[in-house]
Amino acid sequence: MAVYLQNLSARAPLMRDLEAVTRLMSVSDIAEHGMSDCTKEDVLALWQEPGFNLKTDAWVIVSKEQIVGYAAIWHDDYACIYMKVVVHPNYRGRGIGTLLLRLAEQRARMIAVHARTEVRITLSSTVSQINETARQLLEREGYMLARHYWRIVIEVDETTPHTHSKSGPQSKLKVALDIDSQRLTGATSLYEHDGVYAIRQYAVYEKELRAGEDPCAGGKSSDQLILV
Repeated sequence: MAVYLQNLSARAPLMRDLEAVTRLMSVSDIAEHGMSDCTKEDVLALWQEPGFNLKTDAWVIVSKEQIVGYAAIWHDDYACIYMKVVVHPNYRGRGIGTLLLRLAEQRARMIAVHARTEVRITLSSTVSQINETARQLLEREGYMLARHYWRIVIEVDETTPHTHSKSGPQSKLKVALDIDSQRLTGATSLYEHDGVYAIRQYAVYEKELRAGEDPCAGGKSSDQLILV
């Protein structure tokens, strides 16, 4: 692997790194979108997923005890494999993203051997549409643009009547729209709620690791609305 880092080291993350990894992801979000809604609970949820091994499925890059890079990989039945790669804005262009991407792909190929022989295996990564550096890196490493989607996050007051459900009031409403950007006009009414604080476009890149029947196809509908 012809990637060399100066004054940097790579290792598996530890549970005590949770806050630092969350902070790194927040800093990256703020650099790209001016704000972040990433929480420790979001990161921890992945680390505690059944089948996820923090020692083998995630990596951090450290500079003088500061975590400046992070990657993680997870899968759906070994065939639909996903990765997340984050590099601190001040440390981009130094080969960190390339190293993390290649480590993740290497691990993905190890995971893929457990998939059923007839299924297609893909490795995909979602990046901000405005992160040109990340998009160019993925394309250079052989990933193809598969689709775009918009993510809209709305925060409303917990006393607002429409946020109540059978389980009680909801203090936060997260809306993820997975639609073609040309059809975003169908979501215009969402902008009228008080507290809209994130409207972001993402690009999903994909690399085929093995041809076959596509087990991920059922989750790629052109229109998807998820309320959490």
